[in-house]
Amino acid sequence: MRDRIGLRKGSRPRYKIYSSGIAPGSPLSQPSPPPPTTKKHASTIRAAQPSLAGDECSAMDSDYGVPRELSEVQQKRTLYQPELPPCLQGTTVRVEYGDVAIAADPAGAHVISHAYPHTYGQPLAHFLRKAANVPDAKVISEHPAVRVGIVFCGRQSPGGHNVIWGLHEAIKAHNVNSKLIGFLGGTDGLLAQKTLEITNEVLSSYKNQGGYDMLGRTKDQIRTTEQVNGAMATCQALKLDALVIIGGVTSNTDAAQLAETFAEAKCATKVVGVPVTLNGDLKNQFVETTVGFDTICKVNSQLISNMCTDALSAEKYYYFIRMMGRKASHVALECALQSHPNMVILGEEVAASKLTIFDITKQICDAVQARAEKDKNHGVILIPEGLVESIPELYALLQEINGLHGKGVSVENISSQLSPWASALFEFLPQFIRQQLLLRPESDDSAQLSQIETEKLLAQLVETEMNKRLKEGTYKGKKFNAICHFFGYQARGAMPSKFDCDYAYVLGHVCYHILAAGLNGYMATVTNLKSPLNKWRCGAAPISSMMTVKGWSRGPATTQIGKPAVHMASVDLRGKAYEMLRQNSSSCLLEDIYRNPGPLQFEGPGADAKPISLCVEDQDYMGRIKKLQEYLEKVKSIVKPGCSQDVLKAALSAMSSVTETLAIMTSSSTGQPPL
Repeated sequence: MRDRIGLRKGSRPRYKIYSSGIAPGSPLSQPSPPPPTTKKHASTIRAAQPSLAGDECSAMDSDYGVPRELSEVQQKRTLYQPELPPCLQGTTVRVEYGDVAIAADPAGAHVISHAYPHTYGQPLAHFLRKAANVPDAKVISEHPAVRVGIVFCGRQSPGGHNVIWGLHEAIKAHNVNSKLIGFLGGTDGLLAQKTLEITNEVLSSYKNQGGYDMLGRTKDQIRTTEQVNGAMATCQALKLDALVIIGGVTSNTDAAQLAETFAEAKCATKVVGVPVTLNGDLKNQFVETTVGFDTICKVNSQLISNMCTDALSAEKYYYFIRMMGRKASHVALECALQSHPNMVILGEEVAASKLTIFDITKQICDAVQARAEKDKNHGVILIPEGLVESIPELYALLQEINGLHGKGVSVENISSQLSPWASALFEFLPQFIRQQLLLRPESDDSAQLSQIETEKLLAQLVETEMNKRLKEGTYKGKKFNAICHFFGYQARGAMPSKFDCDYAYVLGHVCYHILAAGLNGYMATVTNLKSPLNKWRCGAAPISSMMTVKGWSRGPATTQIGKPAVHMASVDLRGKAYEMLRQNSSSCLLEDIYRNPGPLQFEGPGADAKPISLCVEDQDYMGRIKKLQEYLEKVKSIVKPGCSQDVLKAALSAMSSVTETLAIMTSSSTGQPPL
């Protein structure tokens, strides 16, 4: 039983909680806190919107911000204090504005600028250390009290709580009267104005902890005009100076749309995005990796390594392991680099080579046979969950099914309305895969990849083929035995790694610097991440400059065609991480060079390890942009009216060569002839 404002009868709220029935800024009473070992004293909020139903209502009825019962390890982790790079230390914000940021693909720049006239074409922002000597830097030393809202969007990713902690520390350090307000239950809470004021007491048992349970989350997009206007109404009603959205590619696309709409409506609330997603697919010239990716890969790599050791011990099983990561294969790639399984099948490879399900089956069977000839009847094979959308015939089948869903055809009748070729493929597939392919798509119109057991499909096809070869006498090894696993949900709530704790905390501070600089429609960025923390470069980039415009779609989400969005980044098949994987692929396939990184470490050996795919790439884009600006300024200071003819000629010759080279490089990447 709960009373009319949603609190359980007989309990008293511990924290400042706001709902649509309570005026913003009017705290409920705060008596002495009860013991933190039970949730029965939790402050609970019920949805005020009668339209919310089903899962939405249950999400709104959950307990938020309650003290956790912590183990000794968790308690020690709450005491860990991440450090800050020099550019974020102190109470003065120093920002240098760079050149106007453009879209990476110039072909889509016109479409993006038309869709985002108020927020496209804004400059990069670099935050500077106190000792930096930059004459035109903007110095912000006065910090009025602000009201900032923050919301979890998308799937939980280890380290998300530290973004909130970092932002809270930053706003309080600059003005103790500032308030950080969390929205309960993700976007549902944002639209329903369900909030919890973030305090030190609330944060106490969530520092350096996994999950999103302090505030809760949803995976729904803010896509309709009604939803966007609802978000703006919330920000205006709560008099928010800023709204911080924590999430991946979809959530940051939503953040960009909110920023644009708010600017057009002259809403005072600024919108900031934070790159937090376990998939690691929010990568571009400004974002090197996302919060949570390191933890996910370390936790999964140990699980994979355990399977490798088990396979080597029993010498009779092949483990097919499907990895979470959505459409891109970043998690599978990183885990393969860390654990050295016998095979990893990347969706990007399959798509590039247009491999069919039968091609992939043959590859695996040939590998099994080659290993059997070396008296190895065991192995470990990694499969990304997005593989099903990279296989041409399965992708086309999914498109047909999704189209029939869109037309309102019932699940029971979809198979009878497929085209002849799709129907033939559908009937060929095992019954369990048929049922999974028929599942309704996600809120972003993509397939429910986590529910499609591609690893079981491949294991079954491989077993059938190996039995056939055994019967024909072409395969002389032991009977093929497969064991399948899906490593999806096991790591999402893991305690974040030291790197993710530090990265998320720093991003929270960067968010405040963005707000202090008055920026809207920006994403918090930290580059040079593979270097020690004191060399990290902190800044901000317009989210619109990270957008691309798709002229086609490789997934069922055809609604994105022609619309600017922050799209997921695929594994770069020309990148150094992929090159490293391929260099070791033959030895991994035929030999057992399994590597076990061990459990996640917070101190000692391994604690400071970062993703291999991050460390091998040559990144620090923001740092290079700044270095280029310094060179250009130096050229301008040297080549002035009155300089010698030799200096002028040398400058002209060098500039002519550089501009010609850059024009050719730009035209090759866009397909347009050089100017």
